[in-house]
Amino acid sequence: MKRPVAIVYTSQTGFTARYAGMLARAAMIPAYDLNDRKERPAPGSPVIYLGWLRAEHIKGLAQARRHYDIQAVCAVGLSRGDQQRTEKLAAASRLGDVPLFYLRGGYAPEKVKGLDALMMKSFTKLLSKSPEGGGQPEMLELVRNGADFVSEDRLTPVLSWLEFHS
Repeated sequence: MKRPVAIVYTSQTGFTARYAGMLARAAMIPAYDLNDRKERPAPGSPVIYLGWLRAEHIKGLAQARRHYDIQAVCAVGLSRGDQQRTEKLAAASRLGDVPLFYLRGGYAPEKVKGLDALMMKSFTKLLSKSPEGGGQPEMLELVRNGADFVSEDRLTPVLSWLEFHS
């Protein structure tokens, strides 16, 4: 494993960008938006990639893989993370030995546009028609009102991994 020289991220509503900034400050390495064409790490650089989740897919990961040597991945999502879900996501993302960390981010309905807004509207409708929110009353509340779970404490496993692999 090579020590990451940068953090690269993709963010839609700002939660992943906030985690990238926090991680950059704590690890003392720069963070770059994957979509910024002007400022980015050199191709092939070892990086930590942070991407938001949409339908159990880590946004931007394929593009990041084409440009960088991914050393670890952080998936930022709305739901509570658990080991089984993280393992399933890692397998679906074909990460192999690359560690995956799940970070609970948030949801800002007012910032979601286009197809994503339509998808969330359908998801909200599905949850609200199901008895007791489809068994997920907390999720129904979150998608209706939004939420912010971003916390530096959630980065502890990532920082521990980074320190161990330095």
